[in-house]
Amino acid sequence: MRKVALVLTLVIVGSLAMAQSRFIEGQHYEVVAEKKSEEPTVTEFFSLFCGHCFSFDPFIDSLHHSLPESVTFERSHVDYIPRDNKAVSFGIVKAYNVMLDLDMEEKLRRTFFAAIHVKQENIDSEAKIKQLFLDQGVAESKFDALYNSQSVINRAKAMSELWVERRIDNVPTIVVNHKYKINISSMRTMDDLRQITKYLLEQK
Repeated sequence: MRKVALVLTLVIVGSLAMAQSRFIEGQHYEVVAEKKSEEPTVTEFFSLFCGHCFSFDPFIDSLHHSLPESVTFERSHVDYIPRDNKAVSFGIVKAYNVMLDLDMEEKLRRTFFAAIHVKQENIDSEAKIKQLFLDQGVAESKFDALYNSQSVINRAKAMSELWVERRIDNVPTIVVNHKYKINISSMRTMDDLRQITKYLLEQK
């Protein structure tokens, strides 16, 4: 029994040592905050206007579903795309928060991704953002009430500040425990992404 316990201990220690030597700060991830979140959290910073985010979305979903139940997964929408249309770049962040309030995040996220990146629709006004909600059966009065609510505006402002605070310079980007920003371009496989996420969740 002691031999089995010793072997298991050696395997665990060996795995941790391998992960530590495999993932290097400054190469595979960066520290973007002094303190980590109190609860284990994985955050994807993204934009519905981002083609890479659209392509990466299935992999993010796969990562999400591989996380333990104790880990909170969340998405935070940046507000710098499109750069030349502030009403729309902030409006899409508000719209994303409306999706959350309607409990239609998955359906509407995919609707927007498809409209922008598959159908090549030019979503260049708040009216066009609104129309996509209406096309999915959301009542106009319901959308207007949520979109213009102080709660949605405040959360959109918080998201618009968070990507700056976390030093997000491109999307999609994943931040673990509000402290560790993964360098997505250094990940060669989906397993690499899962492994580094697991490793960073365990860091202090």
